[in-house]
Amino acid sequence: MSVVEITHHDEVIYTILDKPPPEPPKTPRYQSKLEKQLKETKIPQMRRLFGYAETPLKPPEDFLKKGEGIGQPIKKSDHKCLVSGNLPPVPKRPPPGKKPEKPKVNFKVVNIKKAIKGKGKPVEPRLVDTRDGHVKRIKGSGEVPEYCLRPDFGRMPAYLVRRNRKIHREIEKIRYAEENKESLCKLINEEERQKLLEDLKHNWKVMQKAFLQLPMLTDTIPKILKKTKMEQELRQLEKDIALVEANPYIYIYE
Repeated sequence: MSVVEITHHDEVIYTILDKPPPEPPKTPRYQSKLEKQLKETKIPQMRRLFGYAETPLKPPEDFLKKGEGIGQPIKKSDHKCLVSGNLPPVPKRPPPGKKPEKPKVNFKVVNIKKAIKGKGKPVEPRLVDTRDGHVKRIKGSGEVPEYCLRPDFGRMPAYLVRRNRKIHREIEKIRYAEENKESLCKLINEEERQKLLEDLKHNWKVMQKAFLQLPMLTDTIPKILKKTKMEQELRQLEKDIALVEANPYIYIYE
């Protein structure tokens, strides 16, 4: 009989398979071969400080000038214009002369003339209807007839006049179209009448020949129907021929 020696008593067989699989080995990081050379050739930066221990003052000639405040500063330019001798001279200012004298106007006389010639403001008719002096305008108050005194009183409005004219024009157009309308009936001449008569007789001969070629025995329904139809067509052709021969004037309705 064999004896199994157990050293780890906390091992559980149910959790052996729950362990995650081991992670695959990581690939080595890429490193450039020229990295050491670049570090050697790199210019070392100057050490940066927190600033000046004491703020340096500007010289007296750099005082705050116009346009250099908090607002938008004026752009300075270092451009210098090199003046050559080909430019024309600057025109000189003309000497001061006497100013033109203004005409003397007597405004009092002008105002008096305007007051004499001007028309006064028309007096608006008013009505006082109480002892306390309550004033109201007569126009629009209803005390004086106004509507019946208008120049267009009792006349037809302009829009109705325009509408009646439009209706009258349309009626005239319809009447003119009816009077000048072409006739739907056309009179055929003698040549056309003779040609029509000859065509009818020719059709009657053709139909008569076909009718005589029918079998003598009509024992089926199709034969009876065909014979009846041909008889009706022959009868109609005979009526048309008689009508054309009896009437020398024939009108065609289109």
